[in-house]
Amino acid sequence: MVMLALSLVVFSAVLYVTGMLISTSSIQVGVDSAHRAVEKMRSSADFVYVHGHPSRTEINVYMPPNIEEVSIPETNNSIRARVSVGDTYTDIYSVSKGSIYGDLSQLDKEGYYVLRVESTSEHDINFTLI
Repeated sequence: MVMLALSLVVFSAVLYVTGMLISTSSIQVGVDSAHRAVEKMRSSADFVYVHGHPSRTEINVYMPPNIEEVSIPETNNSIRARVSVGDTYTDIYSVSKGSIYGDLSQLDKEGYYVLRVESTSEHDINFTLI
C-alpha cells in the first residue's frame, strides 16, 4: 500500500511538471509568433521607406491565438502588439525608420493576414489590410 501511494505521488508530480511545461511553452510560442509578425511589418515598412515613394509591397503575417491588440502608437514610427501571458500582458514594440499610418485594429484575432505596405509620401508608410 505504501509503495502504491509513493508511486502515485511521484506520478502526480511528473504530470504536474509536464502540464506546467506545456502551458508555458504554448505561451512562449505565442509571444515568439507575435514578435516575428511585428518584426516582419517593421522590416517591410523600412523596405518601402528606403526605396522611396511610390513603392509598395504585400506581406503575409500570422497572429497567434493569444494576441490582444496590434496598433501604431502616437509616435507614428513604431508598431505595438499586446499579447496575453497568463493573467497579464506583454507588449512587443518595433521601431521603423519612417512614419507609419494605418488601421491595424482588425489584427486582434488568430490567423493569417495579408497587408499592403505602401509609401504615401516621402517619409510616410501606410498599412492596409487586404
